[in-house]
Amino acid sequence: MARVIKHPGVGVSLSDLATLKTYIDQGREPWTSGFAQVAGSPQSRLSYGGYGPFAKVSRAPDENLWAWRNDMVAISNLSLMWYFTRDERYAENASKFLLGWANTHTEFSGRESMLDLGDYALQFVGGAEILRTTWPGWKEADTATVKKYFKDVLMPAANPYGESMFGAANKGALSVAALGLMAIYNDDIETLDRVVYQTRTLAHIGLRNSNDIGMLGDYLRDQGHAYGQLKSLTVLAEALWSQGIDIYSDLDNRLLAAGEYFARVNERVPTTALPFGTTDRYYLTDVTGHGWDGANGGAVALTQIYNAYVLRKGLQAPFIAQRRLRMPVDGGSFMFLREADTSRATPPPALPIPSATSITLGFSSVDIGGASPAGSATYADGKWNVAGAGWGIWDALDSSHFVYKALTGNSTIIAKVESLENTHPSAVAGVMMRTSLEPGAPRAWMAMNYKSEVVQNMTKLAVYGGANYANKGVSAGPTHWVKLERIGNIITGYVSPDGTNWAATDVGRIVAPVPDTIYVGMVVSSVTSKLNNSVFSNVQITGGDGGAPAVIPAAPAMLLASPGDGAVPLRWQASFGATGYTVGRSEFSGGPYEAIASGVTGSSYTDTSVTNGTTYYYTVTASNSAGTSGRSPMDSATPVRTMVNVATGGTATDSAGNATQAKRAFDRNSLSQWLYVGTAGWLQYDLGHPERVQRYSVTSTTNPVPRDPKDWQFQASNDGTTWTTLDTQNDQAFDIRLGLKTYTIANPAAYRYYRLNITANNGDGTLTDLAELGLFVSKP
Repeated sequence: MARVIKHPGVGVSLSDLATLKTYIDQGREPWTSGFAQVAGSPQSRLSYGGYGPFAKVSRAPDENLWAWRNDMVAISNLSLMWYFTRDERYAENASKFLLGWANTHTEFSGRESMLDLGDYALQFVGGAEILRTTWPGWKEADTATVKKYFKDVLMPAANPYGESMFGAANKGALSVAALGLMAIYNDDIETLDRVVYQTRTLAHIGLRNSNDIGMLGDYLRDQGHAYGQLKSLTVLAEALWSQGIDIYSDLDNRLLAAGEYFARVNERVPTTALPFGTTDRYYLTDVTGHGWDGANGGAVALTQIYNAYVLRKGLQAPFIAQRRLRMPVDGGSFMFLREADTSRATPPPALPIPSATSITLGFSSVDIGGASPAGSATYADGKWNVAGAGWGIWDALDSSHFVYKALTGNSTIIAKVESLENTHPSAVAGVMMRTSLEPGAPRAWMAMNYKSEVVQNMTKLAVYGGANYANKGVSAGPTHWVKLERIGNIITGYVSPDGTNWAATDVGRIVAPVPDTIYVGMVVSSVTSKLNNSVFSNVQITGGDGGAPAVIPAAPAMLLASPGDGAVPLRWQASFGATGYTVGRSEFSGGPYEAIASGVTGSSYTDTSVTNGTTYYYTVTASNSAGTSGRSPMDSATPVRTMVNVATGGTATDSAGNATQAKRAFDRNSLSQWLYVGTAGWLQYDLGHPERVQRYSVTSTTNPVPRDPKDWQFQASNDGTTWTTLDTQNDQAFDIRLGLKTYTIANPAAYRYYRLNITANNGDGTLTDLAELGLFVSKP
């Protein structure tokens, strides 16, 4: 049976939409306040007249871009207004703007066209899907018109540089997200399958643009671009899930790791970064500022990741859950808030990622381009010594000693360049792939120079960014692991500090005809008539003999522990050559450590033999037949019982008698805020029935710090008249806006009424405010 695309298919199903409408009709929070953000937007009004359409739109240089952006948001907002109000005037306006652009817009150009298409795909495709599937006034001819617009105008602009030639990290992720969402609308299975393949294979933009602990390529650039990459991949993963395709499972639940890492660092949990990057830049250290709260703290992506892994798969996401307690709900994220999710999807087939094993013999040697004297290669005790001459291998130069195997199909080679003889400032030693042994053949190489830089070159391959990206040096730190990988017609060059934490820093496409067999190996060029003696260790290649002796692996470079409920999820960076890992745990910083799991074959483990409230300290060792490594860096976590905020469905008031203001503190949306005229007063909630509240939380607003509560009593009552003080706090300060502070009640009991009796704020003489007051109870 032919596959059929399901509609709507960009993150919400018809069932999801119906549930959301029920919640909004019932006034349930935070869906109602989230929808209010949509309804309050200028692009949601019936009076919105639009700013286009135009025949041409461009980004970098910008032309009619602002008009296109606003109208794309209007298409989304008006479609939502139609669905949730059933006022057909909204649908008529949304249709007018969408079809107006579809019938007028013929060119989307500029160097950065793909960025806007990715940024706004959720809006314009999502709005089009709602109109297509829910509005009776929508016609099949309208669907055909929009499909043609997507196919002829927007999809080419999402990938203007040719097959698989995407910009790095967030740029490429935006491109494939836009293409995937539009392919769903267009019922274009061929394009959708290609997007799935690219997202799962291209190591400079997709899921493989990550390491074991969850760092994505832009994570060390800045937190805004980091979130852009995470959001694009998540929005695409969610759209694919709606089509029954589960890429959330890829690479040991890599999007969960990426979401948890992002939430962890932006919750300001101390986290040491590993070197990482992509074709734009390789970062040795974390130069970003943590605590980023743009895009409402990452609401869309983190909400979707939480749904995917916690609600659907029953896994834990402790740092995302922590961040969600204070994260605002806005007009974008409320659509994805769910209480349960029983939908299903299937992981796609395993990808043909080439593997490698050690090699001790079987290489052929050739002196290319008149390299003289003749070079040689010898192996002993786990190392290859390659001596070569030649006049250079940059661009038109192609003169070197090459030690190679002819490999058919997908292949890879890994090596650590231990040393390079400094015969000339341009001498290099590294790994190479080439389509033939003739001088001037299309080729890619990654090598070390005398400055201890990794230099890279792709000659006669199609490369995004041209020569500036294909040929450059990368400051890669004190160790020089290099790797080349061929998958289909794509060759990717990588650098790594340890042989497992690979960052794709160069990507090229073999231009047709694509040979079945290419030549893969080590290359040395002395740029003199003298032989350059270079040493390589840890050489592995597809089709190797596996004969190298095992070497005790290095300790995992990083370990991250998360505070789950009755569990501590652990992730670590794998160690080169390890065949298994042992997890050590202690209740004391510095040990001694007890082995709680051994023979772990992946780079993650969840410790479920823990007690909530106890702090545990963890390390991991790597092992193989040669022995066991030292310990990884230590990380700790204190598992905590997940509690439910029961401040919902009741009645709020305050000492000013302002119920409208008071209920904003209990709508589970920190974007709305309780504002009180005065420096002292109380905020009260009637649950309607007794509950044993064990913890309460106070979230600060986005307003000035002096308005924050400073001194208070947390009180309870069963009649609303006689109050018992359960907790007293003084000199409280919130170090960030939308900061959440949680307080444990020493002697909880069941009460119907709870209130925060504020006696002083942090200095404002007129106003006091807070974003949320949470009342938490322990429930099964």
